[in-house]
Amino acid sequence: GSAELSVTTKLPLSDGIGTGCGGGHFPLMLKTAGYDHVVITGASETPVYLCIENDTVRLRDAADLWGRDTVETVDILRQRHEPCSIIPIGPAGENRVKMSVTFIDKGGTVGFGGLPAVMGFKNLKAVVACQGRHPIRVADPRLLKKTVARMMERVMSYRLRPRLLRGGTFAMTSEWAAAMGIPISGWDDIHENCRQTLACPSCPMGDKEVNRLREGEFSPLTAYLTDFMLNGESSATTALDNHNRAVKRFDLLNRLGVCRLGFENVMELMLTLYRKGVITKSDTGGIEISRDFDTVLDLIRITARREGFGDILAEGPRGAALRIGPAAEKHAVHIKGCALFIDPRQDSMNTMAFAQMVHPGRANYACGGIGIYMLGRPVEQFMHHARRTGMAEEDLPRIFAPDAFNVPRLTKHAEDWYSLFNAFGQCHRLYIHRFHSMAYFLEFLKAVTGEELGPSELLRRGERIWNLYKLLNVRVGLTRRDDQAPAAWFEPKKIGDREFLLMDYYRSTHITREDTERMLTEYYEARGWDKNTGVPTPAKLKELALEDFDSR
Repeated sequence: GSAELSVTTKLPLSDGIGTGCGGGHFPLMLKTAGYDHVVITGASETPVYLCIENDTVRLRDAADLWGRDTVETVDILRQRHEPCSIIPIGPAGENRVKMSVTFIDKGGTVGFGGLPAVMGFKNLKAVVACQGRHPIRVADPRLLKKTVARMMERVMSYRLRPRLLRGGTFAMTSEWAAAMGIPISGWDDIHENCRQTLACPSCPMGDKEVNRLREGEFSPLTAYLTDFMLNGESSATTALDNHNRAVKRFDLLNRLGVCRLGFENVMELMLTLYRKGVITKSDTGGIEISRDFDTVLDLIRITARREGFGDILAEGPRGAALRIGPAAEKHAVHIKGCALFIDPRQDSMNTMAFAQMVHPGRANYACGGIGIYMLGRPVEQFMHHARRTGMAEEDLPRIFAPDAFNVPRLTKHAEDWYSLFNAFGQCHRLYIHRFHSMAYFLEFLKAVTGEELGPSELLRRGERIWNLYKLLNVRVGLTRRDDQAPAAWFEPKKIGDREFLLMDYYRSTHITREDTERMLTEYYEARGWDKNTGVPTPAKLKELALEDFDSR
């Protein structure tokens, strides 16, 4: 897999401290320029972009770029600075839309929670890292090549790799999407014919893509997509035009810099409020809130520019509901103000669903991933992945039973493992995550730095990282109250003629509010945090040598 960039900031959507990760060429370019980290403070009085070129780091005028979308911005800056990598913002970031997001080099998503809004506040239109002259040295090049070759052999033999390269994330999730009732009928060949693989440097999977629409509605159109999974559309009369409309919608969100997940969440909230009469045309500026395709595109545009009713949508689910009033707040589905990738009612209360609750600074499902993403897999498979990711044999009985597993404790382990991906600067998208293991991580660490550690020592570093994140968010005021599940999870979710309740992973037990509160308590106990507040205890901080960071 490729190197990955991490960006940490206070997020306007959650008011917490969070780290966003993304692919692209930026980590490579930054390293060749001679830097491992960049800290950006303050704000400019006028639009600028930061250009990093070997020993020259300076702010350049960006007046001509302000107002341009993410794709235009990257294309212009590439003409000026190629070879380089670019983190731009679009109009949503410029207008401080809280659910804004951006794309490194038009491909790698970064900034969930509103990073572009932070850049917009600073009048920072982009960050450019130019390819430098500094060599990249490692402690043991031969060991690194040997380890990479051994891992690549496994990757290249993955039986679903040809399917991924041919059809991307759409092909990998189409059966799942169809089962969920997402309208994608007849799209398989259409999508393959317009898709071109887009990969980060050295990545053998290429799960991002360029979509080139050559026929049908909106053609010709070139759209850069970080994925194309779980996107449906049924407003047109043909499969081709429905597919193209889904691509167009996604492309518009990306160009303007509006988070797809966040917008879909707020759109669903507004549909509910409009249907119930909580808001009317007098509130929306005359817009009839519906799934009409052109209406959705118009709502995306006014959200990115904070025009009229779009100024409310730009606040995200929690902020929009607060602006509308108490009658709206009970319908907003969010955790810490953030939209959710996984609705466990139609999936299950698995580790990724639970991880959305307990992430210290925002809602994030990826940190709960352990290598299994489908329902009904046997416990033995979870145990295999636990061992693969460094869990000690003596810890297995505390988590696994013959026919079940402890979600809070397994989530804790998954988070510590996830922290190591970020610390290593390693991509953890699911199609490459599955090939990594603790054994590989230890070899990579030795090859690159010369440091030799054991599995428990390395996982301890992941745990220290997670506790530092928690301490940062305790400082900004987040507590156990912010980790609670949204009320909507405890009501049936209707999809077509079916109703889905919140169930455990094996869909044998109904999960109640009391169950999720018990899970929170068990998670805090596993972490060594105060069960009433969710704050790391002095004993835990001493154990992890983090006493100096305790601000109580």
